[in-house]
Amino acid sequence: MLLSSVILAAIVIFLTASVLSMFGKGGGEFYVPLLITLGIPFQSAATTSLLCLVFSGTAMTIIYHRKMKQVDWALAAVLFSTAGVSAMAGGFFSGGIDPFYLKMIFSVTLFIAAIVMYVRKAGIGEKIEEEIEEEEKQERKPWIWHRRSPEGNFDMNLLYVLPTVGLVGFLAGMVGISGGGLIVPIIIILGTVPLRTAFATNSVLVLLTSLMALFGRGISMGIDLTLALPIASAAFIGAIIGSSMSKKVDVKSLQGYFIIVLIIAALWMLYRAFL
Repeated sequence: MLLSSVILAAIVIFLTASVLSMFGKGGGEFYVPLLITLGIPFQSAATTSLLCLVFSGTAMTIIYHRKMKQVDWALAAVLFSTAGVSAMAGGFFSGGIDPFYLKMIFSVTLFIAAIVMYVRKAGIGEKIEEEIEEEEKQERKPWIWHRRSPEGNFDMNLLYVLPTVGLVGFLAGMVGISGGGLIVPIIIILGTVPLRTAFATNSVLVLLTSLMALFGRGISMGIDLTLALPIASAAFIGAIIGSSMSKKVDVKSLQGYFIIVLIIAALWMLYRAFL
């Protein structure tokens, strides 16, 4: 690949990481279509995206933990126990699947993320959370996990959350993303996790699930470090800058714009699938 194309890709990924890391997002939903648009084949784009997510996830975890103290490490460990293994399996098996089907899965996944985020923004998510909390107050069950966070206490129903997160992890590993676009709304709506705690904790999942998926793809297909390393380094720098600025951003006000971007990315990937 031409050096000019690698430099252009690094600049685009840097800008994307700078914005999305403000609310704990890895950006895999955007990295893959952006890299494909710049002429990188799908499989190479997916692997490069995963390395970008490992680098940006490392940066975000450092900032959210050391500067903001918002990461729920126990929650991250439980979610990773499901999403991490699933992501590695998805990354390993993706090499034997036609890129057309991977692009279709990618597009559908993004549409689902947009719908779930809209549900939350429209206020339906709060109603679901109230019903879940009321049910859990009536009888404390062993699969209901009580947690404390700087934003307030919450009760997570593991029977709702873990299977869903596992499925998301598998799909994310297949298409080269961290899965945060779906995991965040899942743990907010089904798990009743406070918004900023969900974003901060997701930064850990971005790192760990992407690392597992990258390991799976690396075994199956290998990694072109001459392409991936410069672009991933740009993602790391962007994530440091963006996550450091996150306290200044009203995350809720960005949800509407985020939904629009998810839909645009989904439509673009759908279009690319039929080229």
